[in-house]
Amino acid sequence: MVRKVNGYMSRLFDFLNRLAMNNNREWFHQNKAEFDELRTLWLNDVQRLINLMAEYDESLKSVDAKDCVYRIYRDIRFSPNKLPYKTYFSTVVAQGGRKTLKGCYYLHVQPGECGLHGGIWCPEMPLLTRLRHEVEDNIDEFLSIINDAEFKKRYRLSGDSLKTMPKGFDKNTPYGEYIKMKEYLVSMPVGDDYFLSDNWVERVAEDFRYMKPFNDFLNYVFEM
Repeated sequence: MVRKVNGYMSRLFDFLNRLAMNNNREWFHQNKAEFDELRTLWLNDVQRLINLMAEYDESLKSVDAKDCVYRIYRDIRFSPNKLPYKTYFSTVVAQGGRKTLKGCYYLHVQPGECGLHGGIWCPEMPLLTRLRHEVEDNIDEFLSIINDAEFKKRYRLSGDSLKTMPKGFDKNTPYGEYIKMKEYLVSMPVGDDYFLSDNWVERVAEDFRYMKPFNDFLNYVFEM
């Protein structure tokens, strides 16, 4: 395994800051060698992260970092924002990598906007309905997960919600806020310095450990 070069994350933040100020193909082409080096180091660390997480999440044992790390290139075909490059590094850690539909772990590194996130983002309506029923039918288990002390220390529920109860659900339930959710996500914003320590990979692996019960709960609908 390629050894991590000490200090490369500070170089990565510097590169992303410069990219944000020079988001054009000419600048990127001139700095492509630096990007390639940083991406290789990032891939190595993401694979190390996956391997550590596989010790407590067996579904990750055969996952390859190359299937999880997002490209730097933006899809601008249908976007009014025509800037060609993302100004962050990100990865989804899950069986199936970036293409997964299941509850997953998501790592986002962007100057001033770093975070650990997870869950299921923008599910199609049939899946969303199943998730809502799963929450409604097993509300005690759901509450025990999101109210766990170690979980609450790190994560908060996030994502969009409906203003009114969806059709087919009890309007008088005291847990309507969880049924109205349009996506089941959790977030843990962190400062840039979180990634500047030598042991940031181990730290992320440990923090993601406490997200696993949440993802496991969501993923039960895929076994039904």
